[in-house]
Amino acid sequence: MKRMFRTCALLAALLLAAAALAGCAAQDERVAARVGDREITMQLFKNAYLNSLTYASIYYDLTTDEGVEAYQDDVINSLIQTEMLLYQAEQAGVTLSEEEEAEAVADGQADYDSFYDSFLEQAEQAGATDVRAYANKLLTDTLVSNGMTVSEAKQSYIDSARNNMIIEKMQNRIFAEVEPTEEELYDMYEEELQVQKDLFDESPASYFTYDLYAAYGNNCIPLYIPEGFIRVRQILVEDEETANELLTRLMEGEDFETLLNQYNTDPGMADEANADGYLVGEGANYLEEFLEAALALENDGDISPVVETTSGFHIIKRLRAERSREIAYDEEKETLDEYFTSLAKSEHYTEVMDAWMADESLVTRYEELYRTVR
Repeated sequence: MKRMFRTCALLAALLLAAAALAGCAAQDERVAARVGDREITMQLFKNAYLNSLTYASIYYDLTTDEGVEAYQDDVINSLIQTEMLLYQAEQAGVTLSEEEEAEAVADGQADYDSFYDSFLEQAEQAGATDVRAYANKLLTDTLVSNGMTVSEAKQSYIDSARNNMIIEKMQNRIFAEVEPTEEELYDMYEEELQVQKDLFDESPASYFTYDLYAAYGNNCIPLYIPEGFIRVRQILVEDEETANELLTRLMEGEDFETLLNQYNTDPGMADEANADGYLVGEGANYLEEFLEAALALENDGDISPVVETTSGFHIIKRLRAERSREIAYDEEKETLDEYFTSLAKSEHYTEVMDAWMADESLVTRYEELYRTVR
């Protein structure tokens, strides 16, 4: 399933982005790419490249030419996407109201103030006698090395805030071009349900992958529960002595839920959403020791030995086998409608952006230049 397009922050391309502050005495005004009549300079590309380099190694193998080039491509494309939105907004006559303009100025000033505060922090850490005077010197040195004045620096932040607001308005205009009907939303639910049934029946562990993604807002909620899962509840305590005492009392016939209410430290057990217990199966997103102990419970009502994990000491009770079932559309209609509407808008947005990005009459890349940045 397609993920929501992530807007590229203009701050990554600002001359004053953190990675650019190491700076070079002269700006590289060669053109790395063009979008219509808008230019992306090599300096902007270098700043964006360096600004994200710390995180790039998580997603790219920067020890290989292929990995570096993939990262370079993503950097230039993110800059092109930003400039494309600004270009298309200009073509469409998207502007800011007086109120929005004032807000952009205020936001830009706040961003500049944060930028200046970073020099105050450096001055304090350096033990300067006159912190503000030393911060001003650091700021001046940085701006001079980048060929900028204070007023130009402030304006850069204001321009960035203004552009971000224009981009948001342009994005919203594109999103507004799509508004699925009730019938279309239900058809999307039916299609997704069938996809999940086919997948989960073949690989039940995939259910928990969907469940994990949904918890982070990255995917549709699971719409189908396959065969083979069970429901469990647990008592979690901090020390082994208490856990052993509770297990003994359970073996002597005391009520599990009563002891859970008295001693349990797991907040999940108090959540109404887990009143029927945690759903457990192969591939579930639990600590390994907990999962193994839960899956070892063969019969409804079975209670595990004390299980130690990094969270503490667990006593797990199997409640029942979970029946295979579909999540009816009406059960989660509001959530599903919101999700599928967002998905439809996202897919439309991606299609529009892809078409613009592929238009060679609008986009020109000078690969031989930006490939030299490492």
